[in-house]
Amino acid sequence: MIPYDSSFDPPAPFVEVIVRHPTTGQQHILSAKLDTGADISGIPQSVVGELGLVAVRSVPVAGYDDVHTLLSTYVITLEVVSARFRYLEVVPLPEEYALLGRDVLNYLYARLHGPDLAFDLSSSPL
Repeated sequence: MIPYDSSFDPPAPFVEVIVRHPTTGQQHILSAKLDTGADISGIPQSVVGELGLVAVRSVPVAGYDDVHTLLSTYVITLEVVSARFRYLEVVPLPEEYALLGRDVLNYLYARLHGPDLAFDLSSSPL
């Protein structure tokens, strides 16, 4: 089991991911929060710049506060647990961690052990 990140209040499920530029292969390793409420995954704006990613289009997004805005999307290769997502479209975030939305989570098996502040995440049934 993977422990929740207890630096958040309340603690949250985070997993290490590898974000790669889809053509150069340049990579960045970072933490990603599981976010079942997000339609699309996101990576830190700083990683977008570090990897030299180029915007591919704009999409309308709204947060929990229902404020709508247009964000550019970027294409990456993402590795999480034993799964690889090639040409995954993501949005930039003002955080220093990534968010794994349902565009990724719907291909993985997750089991939250809330009272234990731990979780399992796999590309095959648990």
